[in-house]
This record gives sequence, C-alpha cells and structure tokens, in this order.
Amino acid sequence: MTQKEIREQSQKLLMLAGIKLFGTKGYDATSIVDIETELHQTRGAITYHYKSKLGMFEATVNKYYFGRVMPSSVPEDSRGNLKDFYVKYVSMLEEECLALMNAGVRNVVGTFLNLEIDALRNIPDFRDRCTELNERQTSVLELVIGRSILNGEIKSGVIPSLIAEMFMNVVIGQSLRSNVEGSMYYTDGMLRQFNNIYKLISI
Repeated sequence: MTQKEIREQSQKLLMLAGIKLFGTKGYDATSIVDIETELHQTRGAITYHYKSKLGMFEATVNKYYFGRVMPSSVPEDSRGNLKDFYVKYVSMLEEECLALMNAGVRNVVGTFLNLEIDALRNIPDFRDRCTELNERQTSVLELVIGRSILNGEIKSGVIPSLIAEMFMNVVIGQSLRSNVEGSMYYTDGMLRQFNNIYKLISI
C-alpha cells in the first residue's frame, strides 16, 4: 500500500468514526478519546488530518451532510423526465441509507439531524451554506419540470417553481417522519407522495 493509499484509508476511517460518534453522541459529548477508542488510533492521526476535533467535525459535515444524496445528485441522464428523475432519486436514497447502515450508522436520518443541529451551533457559515444548497436543489427540480413540460410529459400550465417547492416539502417532511418512526429513510411514503403530485400534473 502506498503512502497516499494509507492516508486515504486513514481519512476514510476517521470520517466513518466521525459520522458514527458526532451523529449519535453529538459534538460536545464526543471527545478525542472517544474517537481514538473508536478507531484504535492515536491522537496524532486526528491532528495530522484535521488539526482538531472541530476540524474533524467540519470535515464530517462536508462529507456526509453536504455530500449526501439530494436532487442535485441525480445524474444528468435521469433529468429529462420528471418521473424517471424522482424514481432515480428515491433509489439513490435507499442505496445511501443501506451503505451507511452497513458501515455502522444505526439511525441514518437521526444522524443527519444531529449533525445539522451541532453544525448550526459550531460552524459559522452553516446556515448560509444550507440556504444555497436548498436553492440549488430547487433549481434542479425546476429545470427537470421545465424539460418535462417541453417534452409533453406534464401539463403546460404547471408553474415549475411551485411544483419544485412541493417536491422539496415532501423531501423535508418525509425526512422528519423517518427520524420519528425509524432508522431508515421513509422512501415508500416519499415515493407515494411524489406519485400523487405526478398524477395531478401529468398528461
């Protein structure tokens, strides 16, 4: 294994420890000792890559919170048709959830919620970055809906911004429901609501 591969493997393990500990215990309750114990590594590995616990937390948020599956994650070849788009999005959510659970994250939605709460307290520009991120998701949805109007899939009188907002409300609402009712994304409910919206606007 090369030095680069060793560094990358070390960072990967640190990030997995980060999402498991910060996402369950929270930022304040997670100590450097907790991270060392989880990883079976010394403090040096943590400070080498991230300088501090806060640096590691910020890296965890960047990778797992801002890097999670969102509408903008759907590849371009699934963006020409609204139904293909949301079906692909839901399947990507399910894959992400299973991958995280297989990596040891027990409550995926709760973990993201905990990261969000702690990031609001500890990362100064987090709220602004979330606003920008949500605007980007809405823009992607508006683009897909606009294409679907042009290709005759959905009604021409539909206002893309309103439908995009409805879809985003489903995403947010089902995420909150998932946190209350179980450890996995409530993708069945999300897909059902997407289908109901689609029936109202499709030709």
